[in-house]
Amino acid sequence: MVVYSRGAKRGNEDRRRSVADAPSRSLDQTASRGAEVARYIADMTGQLESMAIAANLDLLAYFLAMARAESESSARAAVASMALPRPDGPGLA
Repeated sequence: MVVYSRGAKRGNEDRRRSVADAPSRSLDQTASRGAEVARYIADMTGQLESMAIAANLDLLAYFLAMARAESESSARAAVASMALPRPDGPGLA
């Protein structure tokens, strides 16, 4: 069982609040950053998966393959969200 002190919880709430209060990026910038991070994670987990396979760590290789597949899927979804028309975009009333 993990026990957190009251201060630890309060610190997390303060961080969430400060992120929520920060100036927002445009949706395209956020999606672009998400796609970039997801592609990087896919690359890193792919390399780790290869290392796990070479070391006969089959279960670890499986989990890394799943993480790689999920990050590739997230990257595709982020790119696709940038291509969707925005309700406030040009040509819309």
